Amino acid sequence: MAADTWMITARGAEHHLAGVGMAVNRFEIQTIAHALAQINRFTGHAVRPYSVAEHSLLCCALAAREGLSPSVQLACLMHDAHEAFTGDVASPVKWSLQGAWDGFEHVHAVQVRRCYGLQSTFAAHRATIRHFDLVALATERRDLTLWNADQHEPWAILDTPGAEVRPAADNLLEGWRDCPWSTWRDRFVQTFYALRAEA
Repeated sequence: MAADTWMITARGAEHHLAGVGMAVNRFEIQTIAHALAQINRFTGHAVRPYSVAEHSLLCCALAAREGLSPSVQLACLMHDAHEAFTGDVASPVKWSLQGAWDGFEHVHAVQVRRCYGLQSTFAAHRATIRHFDLVALATERRDLTLWNADQHEPWAILDTPGAEVRPAADNLLEGWRDCPWSTWRDRFVQTFYALRAEA
């Protein structure tokens, strides 16, 4: 990757993806929320637009329901925040790219977590955050994709015998979820500040 690779954020800032410019990157929560609310999961192959922001809020809600601390809820909310700059790539694509994608994404994830002081929370609760991410994925597969157990291959990440991941009770097709992308942006920002005040 060229040393001067950069992009323009939704708020008009230059964001460097590699090289020395990365040292001056800013990770404003409004920028992160704006982008995540417009990036669709499943590479757009869902029955309705479903953003990374909505997914992140679901993960956060699952953690809250289990009575976990505001700092863990905040980590769940922010677990994909780096995708505001890297984009979201479907897991099968990541697996196809192997180490190339992992290395690229990891650098940006670390930057965001360091900016918000979340490194220790992620380190201490990695398995828990991953669990809620997978429960959210199982819920999304059930409600938002055309996957059918009778027609399609199982997903090893969810369907490994003895380690199956069950979906949550949430219904992702409920009417209240049918709202503009900007609503998910605003909910993301509001939830961030509420949890930050408690953490």
